[in-house]
Amino acid sequence: MTSDAPEPAAPATEKQALERLRLPLFMAGLAITCVLWFGAGKPLLAAAFFAAWQMALMVLRGQSRAADALLEERYAVEAIETASRALRAGIPLSGMLQILAQEARGEAGRSFREIAQRESLGEELGAAVRNVLVRSPIPALRAFGLSLAVQVSAGGNLAETTDRLATSLVERARVRRRARAIVAYSRTAASVLAVVPLIAVALLCSLLEGYAEALLENHSGNVMLALAMLMIVAGFAAIQRLGRIEPLPTERDA
Repeated sequence: MTSDAPEPAAPATEKQALERLRLPLFMAGLAITCVLWFGAGKPLLAAAFFAAWQMALMVLRGQSRAADALLEERYAVEAIETASRALRAGIPLSGMLQILAQEARGEAGRSFREIAQRESLGEELGAAVRNVLVRSPIPALRAFGLSLAVQVSAGGNLAETTDRLATSLVERARVRRRARAIVAYSRTAASVLAVVPLIAVALLCSLLEGYAEALLENHSGNVMLALAMLMIVAGFAAIQRLGRIEPLPTERDA
């Protein structure tokens, strides 16, 4: 079984966009740090700004990884639903895998195309499924891979098993969407609370005479600004982590 169809172009994800901006954002933060350090003579404030800038970039990278994980999980569920419909229509296992290799998107599509390539090179289907799907970082693909491996080795009603798996995954995705809607308020509040101090400081500097000098010219004011910047970013990152619905990227099932 071979797959001659070209791999469909995957849409640009948030992670890919952030990776393209990673170096420019780092250089922008480094440039502002150099201006604060050497131009304004504020090494403490410059170091605090650079640390806060890097922590903010880490938060953005974490959010983009979570968004990409959700997208890949959705592609995997779509592939399993397609497999369920194909098996209920009476298409054999080899034909179902051929359809998934041609139509599945994202990591799911790459996994099924790899299975087709391994089988065309003489590897047994069960071994190809275990080496690709069972070892996939996507939980839905691992569950589907285990179902395929059991069916290939021991037999059974794969259509019914796949249908139940697809139904449970769709319900799981629905529960996760509801959970994300529940924690959306805390994440929005965290974003607002992170921006309000910056606006407040800017307004106070423009309205109160001597306020800007007290913060920017005095050593104690620099210490207060540095601690405030670090605490704002650290608190925002902690709230985002506590409100996380998806598992950590390093979490792997046995």
